[in-house]
Amino acid sequence: MSLEGESHDDPLASKLKSWLADQGYPLEMRAAHTFRRNGINVVQSDFYFDFESETHREIDLVARIPLELKLVGQGDVPAYLCPVLECKSSPGKPWVLFLGGVQLHPVAKISQRFVLDGARKYWSAFAHRCEDGRVPPRLADYLPSSQRREPARMPLFEIEDEPAYSAVRSSLGKSREDVAYSAMMGVSKAAHGVANRYPNLGNMALHIAVPVIVVDSPIFTCKLSDDGGVELERVRQGTVVWKNQVHGHLAPHSIIKIVDENTSGPKLAEHSYTRPYEFLHAGRGYGSWVRAR
Repeated sequence: MSLEGESHDDPLASKLKSWLADQGYPLEMRAAHTFRRNGINVVQSDFYFDFESETHREIDLVARIPLELKLVGQGDVPAYLCPVLECKSSPGKPWVLFLGGVQLHPVAKISQRFVLDGARKYWSAFAHRCEDGRVPPRLADYLPSSQRREPARMPLFEIEDEPAYSAVRSSLGKSREDVAYSAMMGVSKAAHGVANRYPNLGNMALHIAVPVIVVDSPIFTCKLSDDGGVELERVRQGTVVWKNQVHGHLAPHSIIKIVDENTSGPKLAEHSYTRPYEFLHAGRGYGSWVRAR
């Protein structure tokens, strides 16, 4: 309810809106709205346990999409695909993804993800069967006939032919910012924390956590050109295969998606909801990727 006599051009409200925009809150709210509009449950200002500092920290958004997975010998265990989002608002300050020399085996594109530590080796075995994000042959038997000819794909797990090894947010000035570094570190720690939130039998949930940075500024890839200069290309999204390991994460890389909210963001949310069954269903005759710890 509005206060009596309140005006839409209240100077204090205008200043507050400007401050909120500078702090990035509208971007976080828009990202949450995009997921909810696609029927995906999302928690804003969620908390996770940071295993390095042994403290709880805040992350902008954590979405949860239910999956049909079973824990062999233990009956049904709740399982979720969890996009973990860090939102960075900086209109006019482009993000640059550095390309060159990153080679990742198709199996590693899936196996080197944030999952429950106790299920890591079984997730790796599952990744071998699902090579490069494609539905295994036997799993195709359980898909609708209209989907059997083309392998189902998951945008959250796909990686470009030439992924990035690092990223930076440019200030277009002399300042050497580390916004990208802190964002990648924060969202990776959050993904590890979310994946291991419920590790104990009797209170276990299997979270496959995918770190995503959502930006409202242009994204460019940068690589060395033939003449020794730099070659830039504007893109809608990119993937950083980052060797800066998160404390406690058992895989050699953190694989992080960086997406533009106006282009890749809505499609990412839509496909996050419609594809998990096709890609990750591991029951009914195909076997599970998890075992009791």
